[in-house]
Amino acid sequence: MKIKEEKIKSTIKPYMKKARSGDWEHTLRVVEWVKILGKKRKDLNILITAAYIHDIGWSGIAPKGKLDLDEMLKLELLANKNSKKLVLEVLNKLKFSEKDINTVQRLVSAVDKHKAKKDDEGIILDADSLNKLCIEHLEQKYQPKSFIKMINLWEKVLAGRIKTKKGKEIYPELLLTLKNQIAKKFT
Repeated sequence: MKIKEEKIKSTIKPYMKKARSGDWEHTLRVVEWVKILGKKRKDLNILITAAYIHDIGWSGIAPKGKLDLDEMLKLELLANKNSKKLVLEVLNKLKFSEKDINTVQRLVSAVDKHKAKKDDEGIILDADSLNKLCIEHLEQKYQPKSFIKMINLWEKVLAGRIKTKKGKEIYPELLLTLKNQIAKKFT
């Protein structure tokens, strides 16, 4: 079943507005990355749905305002536990089939675990990871005192998470650009 993207977006947006600062903007950028990385795939609609819903577990979990890295890591397990229930709630509202719900659940779980075993999981995980490598992501979601810690963490872990060919090609450039932008802010 193919549901129009605007319907998915309008259904999920209220949940994401109750999530962390910057999560809605992050979500919109992840959707754009999925469209780039998943271009011409038959399951693009499911990938787009997963992109819109991948961080729904943060709805109602995080305090208002920007987080620091330590706060985010402490809350991450709670958000991941919250994901399954909220994904099911939203996709049932949208009248998704059981098969499609299971697929989206699997894709969201791959992002939550930061591990991809299948091609479609690699696309959604890469979209989420590559999106983090922009200054807007940091400025919208995190306290400035965490910027350097976030960069150091991503430098260590993201390269090993990237699965798609295109993701591997552009990851180094995105990371370098972000590091340069952060260096300018703090010098």
